[in-house]
Amino acid sequence: MIVKILGTGAIYSKRNCASLIIDKKILFDIGPGTIKQLLKENYNLKEINTILISHLHSDHILDFPTLIVNLEVLNINHKVRVIGPVNMKEKLLKLLELMYGNYFDNFINKNFEFIEVKENNYDILCNNYKINMLKVNHEGIEAYGFIINDKLGLTGDSSICDGVKKIFSNSKIIVADCSLIKGDNYHIGFNNIEKLLKENKGKIVIATHLRDDTRELLAAKKLKNFKIVEDGYYFDV
Repeated sequence: MIVKILGTGAIYSKRNCASLIIDKKILFDIGPGTIKQLLKENYNLKEINTILISHLHSDHILDFPTLIVNLEVLNINHKVRVIGPVNMKEKLLKLLELMYGNYFDNFINKNFEFIEVKENNYDILCNNYKINMLKVNHEGIEAYGFIINDKLGLTGDSSICDGVKKIFSNSKIIVADCSLIKGDNYHIGFNNIEKLLKENKGKIVIATHLRDDTRELLAAKKLKNFKIVEDGYYFDV
């Protein structure tokens, strides 16, 4: 799988909000800057057929209307599957309605399928990709992380919890929330990642959802298999 990091920042960051795309097809989260980054890099948005939503905070969903406008102009003729938490469809469509009224209703009905998950663990086979969806702990809101093809782990926004531990133990490369130096009830910290890497030898962590001050502080730290990258970074897994 070829993974392109579209955003590495938190909502209060100069970078795009945390998001990535897998094999040009599977989009993980869709916060501000996601679609502009894809367009800057000449991605064909028509290739996107799956969107994974970790949770419904603004920095993970606000580019949904931007994507819809672009896909309607491109006149796509395939189903896009959107997978995420309960109430996802209602909130995404409300967001679209606030900006464009009912203009895109027929387009959405024809071209989008919404799958809302409420289980702690949910497995789905999607276009030959095995997607394992695991509940994680981002206090105050339902949130999920993902394991793709038993190789790529995505924590989304989360504190340390059983879901995050499973993601680390069952993936080769983990794109992990690292908003803080010391983790709290909302986000993983660098201290948590240090421990997880000691417990899971040979795993590689790529930090995301970084605050700018956290990024600066982490630049002075040395930890094997821990990477801080910029928007646009890509890797194969």
